[in-house]
Amino acid sequence: MRWIVVLVVVALASLVGINLGWRFVFAPLLAWALLKWLLASLRVLYTDTKYAGGDTLPVSANERTVFWCEECGTEVQLVVRGTQRAPSHCGQRMNERTELLDEA
Repeated sequence: MRWIVVLVVVALASLVGINLGWRFVFAPLLAWALLKWLLASLRVLYTDTKYAGGDTLPVSANERTVFWCEECGTEVQLVVRGTQRAPSHCGQRMNERTELLDEA
């Protein structure tokens, strides 16, 4: 059954391409491919940054957690821990450094 549908679509695309021009066949295919790529890219961004079930934990007051990038030296201070994963920067995961603060 699936092969019949594919054959009918190919036959119609060939008929349209020969009679009206191939741009009417390839433009929708290109638009579909770009839309799929865009949605896949946005889905990765969403799943990479969402919190783990909304269970956010504040960082304790006597420690300071910093993530730093080996590539460029960027440092980011952690205020609320949403996930156990380190953030990404320069195409790789950042390194975590926890410092204990004086309680004086």
